[in-house]
Amino acid sequence: VARTASDAGALASNMSDFGTEELSARGVRAQARPFSYFDAFVKTFSDAYDRESNPDGYINLAVAQNNLTVDLLHDRFNDALKELSPSTTAQYDDMKGSHALRCAMARHMTRRVVADDSVEAVRAEDLVLSSGAGTVIENLVFCVCNEGDGVFIPSPYYPAFPNDLRARLGVQTVPVSSTRSSASRGQVCLPQVGADYDQAARRRNIEERKDLHMKMILLSNPSNPQGIIYSREDMEETIVWAVSQKLHVISDEIYACSIFGEGGHAFVSAINIVEKLIKDALDRGDAEFAQNCRDYVHVVYGMSKDFCASGYRVGALWTQNAGIHRALDNVSYFCAIPGPMQHALAIVLNDDEFLDGFFEENRKRLRKQYATVAERIDASVIEIVPTSGMFVYFNLRKYLPEIQPTYEDEHRLWNHIYTEAKVVLTPGKDCASDEPGWFRMCFAAVPEHTLRQAIERIRAAFETIRDSSRC
Repeated sequence: VARTASDAGALASNMSDFGTEELSARGVRAQARPFSYFDAFVKTFSDAYDRESNPDGYINLAVAQNNLTVDLLHDRFNDALKELSPSTTAQYDDMKGSHALRCAMARHMTRRVVADDSVEAVRAEDLVLSSGAGTVIENLVFCVCNEGDGVFIPSPYYPAFPNDLRARLGVQTVPVSSTRSSASRGQVCLPQVGADYDQAARRRNIEERKDLHMKMILLSNPSNPQGIIYSREDMEETIVWAVSQKLHVISDEIYACSIFGEGGHAFVSAINIVEKLIKDALDRGDAEFAQNCRDYVHVVYGMSKDFCASGYRVGALWTQNAGIHRALDNVSYFCAIPGPMQHALAIVLNDDEFLDGFFEENRKRLRKQYATVAERIDASVIEIVPTSGMFVYFNLRKYLPEIQPTYEDEHRLWNHIYTEAKVVLTPGKDCASDEPGWFRMCFAAVPEHTLRQAIERIRAAFETIRDSSRC
């Protein structure tokens, strides 16, 4: 049995060597760890902190999961399961989602994600439902990209994106830094269209010693890991430029209903933006651009984050691209949601009284949990104040060497927090941060008393760094 993170890594390495010659190139590629801290991440599940039974256990603050309001959702879901479901839920159905669930999801997205009476309602026929948002993104990229193609992702980004696109598809991710952003001023913008993307592509082409065929931009709005919302102007500028370049755009909006803070930009779905762009294009007689907007812009949503239901495995794709829908008629067979689950979820999604109360309570709990972080962590390290999601992206560069700190220094600090505090954070390098020293803390993954314990441990670990520097 592996007793330390290094033991777990060695065990995993030995396992990965076993039978490699029997695997396909895809199988060998899939053996790669999805992120650098994977073994430490897994270890927390077998030695998790519990203030009564295991007070010295690990605390995992590297999983973007909301456990704060799961009690309300799960109780309502269990009530829905008790309602008699038709026998057809035990039979094959439309693999892209039952009609009932797609209608219920379209209704929810119209009311709470689009949330604009001037925009046409989300249509059920434009939705594809699959087992999780990660699956939705992978299936969409499968339809659009060939192996070896590239996908732009504004950085910093969700740390599992590269693995999600590489493991089975062999698609490369290209991080794009924004020359317009300034974390020290709390200013976060999408990359400059044209220049920042061209620079990122040139840099990757030099690294790979070949020209990648760039096919897509993958955006997260609200942002993971920063917890901010991009401006409508930023989003529209990016979409217009991408469509003009025949680049597909995926807007990952799985935190659209997890906005808890004030200030910053109001959330505007890419669906709203596309509908306006189409109308404006048709008004000026540009039918080609209007059609390209329909074909090249896609929105991903799901129930893992906003609904505190990562284990339910429900993701939704909104796209008006007929070719992608036709391809997913086939591919969705491999990742369909079970019939009884779809029936119960449709009941929950149609219960507006419950959902309105649930989302309001969830926002309150997220706000209170973030306040716990803000009260107990040195304010100077929180350069970007989150207003959405369930994480804070903070800067610990003052604990790195003053002269030219490196990502190796960042890893040593991460490991110090892991071994001394027994807390797992997400290192900034995994998010393609521009500079070492950034870390993501997922504050909604644990109860408030556990979060307090984690922060106290981290502060104590920082004290040992200060003490050693005085010696």
